[in-house]
Amino acid sequence: MADDDLDDFDLDEDIPSGESGVPAPTDYDDDDDFDFEDDFDYEGDGSSKFKELLKDKKKLAIAGVAALLLLGGVGGGAWWFMSDDGTADMVEDGTSKPTGVGAAVGLALEQQATPGLTPQSKLMAGGVTGGAKLATSGGSSAKLTALGGAAGTTAPAMPGNMGGYDPQNSDAPLSTAAVGDVGVMIPAVLPRAVASLGTPKVAQGPAQPVDNGLLEQTQDGLLPKISEDGREPWKTYARPFAGDPNKPLIGLLITGLGMSDSLTGAVIDHAPAEATLAFSPYGRNVKEWVLRARAMGHEVLLELPMETDSFPVDDPGPLAMMTTKSPAENLKLLSLIMAQAQGYNGFVAEFGSRFLRDVKAMTPVLGELKARGLFFMDPRTVEGSVSLEMADKMQLARAIADIKINTNAAPSRVRAQLDTLAAVARNQGVSVAMMQATPKSLEVLKNWVTTLDGVQLSPMSFLAGRQTS
Repeated sequence: MADDDLDDFDLDEDIPSGESGVPAPTDYDDDDDFDFEDDFDYEGDGSSKFKELLKDKKKLAIAGVAALLLLGGVGGGAWWFMSDDGTADMVEDGTSKPTGVGAAVGLALEQQATPGLTPQSKLMAGGVTGGAKLATSGGSSAKLTALGGAAGTTAPAMPGNMGGYDPQNSDAPLSTAAVGDVGVMIPAVLPRAVASLGTPKVAQGPAQPVDNGLLEQTQDGLLPKISEDGREPWKTYARPFAGDPNKPLIGLLITGLGMSDSLTGAVIDHAPAEATLAFSPYGRNVKEWVLRARAMGHEVLLELPMETDSFPVDDPGPLAMMTTKSPAENLKLLSLIMAQAQGYNGFVAEFGSRFLRDVKAMTPVLGELKARGLFFMDPRTVEGSVSLEMADKMQLARAIADIKINTNAAPSRVRAQLDTLAAVARNQGVSVAMMQATPKSLEVLKNWVTTLDGVQLSPMSFLAGRQTS
């Protein structure tokens, strides 16, 4: 070592006082800067237990933070998916109002929608929904639960032949399909499914125009009424019966129309003109469909949803008559349904296994139909219905469904049920059936009508009061 180097070297300052060149704790002024016990705990292979423990704690901390972030993301996503998209509808006082519907309609639906599978909070702009989030932008689609197809299939919401949800239908805000994962379901029927029906029947001539003298302007819309000179809508809009009243008569009501454009149009064009057609209040463009049906010679009823014994498992929807509602609430909903169209004859009950047995609940509803000169049909889907006895006491025009045809059966079974209907009519003089149309059953019906012998189809109004209760 050079002398210059020795001059720069201070033995007292530069040589560590610890043995083997290891600094001693006394060589440091601040104990926080060096901790022999923590940093140099030599044992075995010389590894530090503390550092390993600290390393494990860091891993646990990182894992915990990651788990919290993941749970937060999942929870936030679930909240967004399940929450109601009502932000755009909020007003200054913190309440929400449905858009796309008239004030009276929106208020009534907010106040009187039934709970259960069609919750009040899910009544959305442009119509009544079963609780699903439906797209409202042009060209988008909404999930539709499909009938007549594989479970879980979906159909796009489009304005063409598919039917479905139409948020732009501002002229008839309730005339949009109620769609959702639960509740009212839309039968998805493609145009090609009814293409084999052939040439439509020839129209019977222009239908009798809607009589302004039979209409009343209300806050809910135009409602039917008895004219000042005593004319009743059910008689005025009745299809004339040109057959022999002394021969056996068959009444046929085809239900569930207005939900699928393709199927509804096919029924109007191909079902016999004497068949009465019933339109769902949850269908879209009901007013236009009723006018078209009447132009093709059909009498028309509207369906009146009613509470079931199994509610909410079998949910008649937010417009249903319920025993849990007050008479004023039920009559408000009845008014909303009546305003859907003009020129119809009356109503047919839908579901109703509980409501039809309740005299107290039925009295104001049947009384309103009688006061407005309308027709009522009992589907006779439940024992103990009080509607027929009550209707007769009120002298309300009514009919009964003797048979409900299962149209989900094979075509041969549908034909057998129609043959049974004819046999009952021959034996009893009058028989009435209800059926929900499908493409195949409509084809069977079209062929069956041409083979009738000794019996004749009759408009439903002609059968009013001809059946015993």
